[in-house]
Amino acid sequence: MSSILDDQLRLMALKQYGLIESIKTPDISEADLTLILKNTENETIEQLATEQLQHLNSQAIQNNLNLYHKFYDLKGMAAYRARIKSTNELKNRYEKANTDEKVKILGIINNDD
Repeated sequence: MSSILDDQLRLMALKQYGLIESIKTPDISEADLTLILKNTENETIEQLATEQLQHLNSQAIQNNLNLYHKFYDLKGMAAYRARIKSTNELKNRYEKANTDEKVKILGIINNDD
């Protein structure tokens, strides 16, 4: 119940600031973008939110790919845990990845297992 209220309050705040302005804010979260997408019927806002979500997903994938490669040749428990964490995050983001990113993710997942 509190989650629904939290979402309603967040959506009200986003609307008050302006949905388009909110979407264009560099530090908007994926959760806020998803909330906007679920609660709008405006095609322009849907398109902007979708594009921004794809951009954030691509950034997160690239960061995790970089992290995985950074720790790839290192030994030790900390490096192993960093690789596993990065691999798990990549698996979670696979569905929303573009074609090139999916190829990179599959390459890491197949080499890691």
